Amino acid sequence: MSRKMKMLLTLAGCLFILVAFAMLMIQTIDKKILSEADIKKIIAKDYNGNITNIDLINHKQDYTLTLENSNGIYQIIASSSSGQMKEMKQLKSYQKPNEKNAELQAEEVAVKKVKGTVIQKKEKSDRFIFTIQSKKELYQVDVEKDTFKVIEAEKKKPTSKEKKLTKITVEEAIQIAVKEVGGTVDDADLETFSGMLVFEVELDLPDGREAEVLVNAYTGDIEGITYEN
Repeated sequence: MSRKMKMLLTLAGCLFILVAFAMLMIQTIDKKILSEADIKKIIAKDYNGNITNIDLINHKQDYTLTLENSNGIYQIIASSSSGQMKEMKQLKSYQKPNEKNAELQAEEVAVKKVKGTVIQKKEKSDRFIFTIQSKKELYQVDVEKDTFKVIEAEKKKPTSKEKKLTKITVEEAIQIAVKEVGGTVDDADLETFSGMLVFEVELDLPDGREAEVLVNAYTGDIEGITYEN
């Protein structure tokens, strides 16, 4: 192929590219761009809130809008010709943690303050109240709702209602006591020992002695054993 022919082919290729580019530009220019008012109406049909900002981007192919409502602030990208949404992402959230999550956070704080088992939960306007059975004592821990700070943590005597909130049954307490010292059961009652709720299990041993076993009503731990001849 002659040099002249190569040059002609190259020029023809360049001309074709220029024509195609020109046609594309004409199509882009001729494409109808929705007004800001129109695009706002389209977005408002599907999303509640106030549009606080709107701009054309991507060589006027898209609109970017900032939408604000009770849930937060969002950025929306929509086609400038059709109004179809292409992308939406949340920039800021106004939603508060739900009550369950708030209660769980408060419970974590309470148990960190007093290690033990939460046996009862209450809620007031400004705080969560947890009753916690520790290894040796019963505590009430109050945690502030807004800050999740411990307002107070103090020992308390178990109420009649709390005495019913045992984690183990009397039958389970008897099994624990018999496994520990043996013998046969004479009696088993729910009692308070050093501020702690326990099952007091009395056993008759094979050697003629009697044993009194204190079983923690929440954890099942043995808190004490007394032998009598």
